Amino acid sequence: MKKMLRNSFVVMIITLISRVLGLGRTVIIAYFFGAGVLTDAYFSAFKIANFFRQLLGEGALGNVFIPIYNEKLKESGEEESKKLIFSIINILFIILSLLAILTIVFSNDIVNIMVNGYSDKTKELAGKLLKIMAFYIVAIGIAGMIGAILNNFKKFLLPASISIIFNISIILFAAFLHNKIGIYSLAIGVLVGGFMQLIILLPQFFKLVGFFRLKIDFEDPALKKIFIMLLPMLVGIFARQINVIVDQYFASFLSSGTISALENATRLYNLPLGMFGISIATVVFPMLSKNITENKIEDAKRNIEEGFKLLIFLVAPSMTVLIYYSKDIVKLILGYGKFSNIAIKITSESLATYSLGLLFYTGIHILVRGYYSYKDTKTPVKISIIAIGTNILLDYLLVKEYKYIGLALATVIASGINFTLLLYFFNKRYFKINVMGIVKFILVVSFKLVVVVAILNLFEIWIIIKLIFFALLYLLFWSFEYKKNGKNMFKG
Repeated sequence: MKKMLRNSFVVMIITLISRVLGLGRTVIIAYFFGAGVLTDAYFSAFKIANFFRQLLGEGALGNVFIPIYNEKLKESGEEESKKLIFSIINILFIILSLLAILTIVFSNDIVNIMVNGYSDKTKELAGKLLKIMAFYIVAIGIAGMIGAILNNFKKFLLPASISIIFNISIILFAAFLHNKIGIYSLAIGVLVGGFMQLIILLPQFFKLVGFFRLKIDFEDPALKKIFIMLLPMLVGIFARQINVIVDQYFASFLSSGTISALENATRLYNLPLGMFGISIATVVFPMLSKNITENKIEDAKRNIEEGFKLLIFLVAPSMTVLIYYSKDIVKLILGYGKFSNIAIKITSESLATYSLGLLFYTGIHILVRGYYSYKDTKTPVKISIIAIGTNILLDYLLVKEYKYIGLALATVIASGINFTLLLYFFNKRYFKINVMGIVKFILVVSFKLVVVVAILNLFEIWIIIKLIFFALLYLLFWSFEYKKNGKNMFKG
């Protein structure tokens, strides 16, 4: 637990800096461009670029690679396992480069399919922005894969830091070039930021694995095993990305600025999701993979349960704040420049709705890595397809009546179904997670949060002061628990 806390804390601090800069990037975009046709075109083009990047970037290969690499390292030694690393990266480079070229050639057709509700002018702009961002797919995909490899070497700091550079790149290009080239400044910032992330990782990567080898060993059984495991995962990632595109498709028929508002809300709830959920899952995954490879099931059980409780301890207060104070937070962070009152309303209501599912979103990250540690990529894919089908159906049923809130609510319900099914089948097939212990922990956390909110409701104070006191009171209540149980408060 001590090692998990230490590594998680390091990743969280770096992720916090990155997410704060991410918020800064959101503020800059909102200030200079507001939430309208221009930003709708930019966010749509960026989502499409991410769609292709996540198909063969860190979302798939990173999670498949780690358990197989650990197995090969144990069976064949360091030199042979390094050959596998270079084979994977060379294959990834070829495929992502082809995807980038195809994206440039067919950019207008892709945009026309994915955001059909836009006007012709907006679709044309989105197509131009997508062309500029196309080779971001290559840079960020390889950077994500290298980051996953470095994490497996217990090098968490640099991979967690690279998104800082990405956010700085977009902020600087927007701040200094928005008057000269307008919304194109954001697309150029994305492209440059993507390549900067890759460049920063390379020195540490080469230090660990040696000189780069332009060779693919197609005869390596481990390589074949990776692609066999990868296929169902690609289906799942493709389905998830289709889900994002379907959300965007429905939103494109709503009022101008809706996609931008939903994107801003997503950026805000992604702060605790990335800082806590993904950070903890990043640290837990190599530990779980090693535990299971060495058949230390009790250690794996302890790590996943303690990971869940640490997650709840950190995410539940964030969830409470984003739901209860959503309008104040959106006003505080985005309510400047060209960001209108309508944009504040849509963003804050979307944020509150999306945030209802924060525990589901973060919990899924840990559970999925539990499956991957057992080299099971098929079950999460099957479950995600069920959840995605539910989401798309709910989008269709809810968007007409509830508009953007319906889209956000569909995401929450589908994520709840995803999490529940993942937990049920994991307990059935592998080892039993102590669900009742986790539920009791949620109830303890919830009680403390209700008391904190009730106390703060007695006072009319500025939102920043209120949030500071919220954090202080929450930690004060937990200090009594820590005094009583020490580091064991996440155990049992």
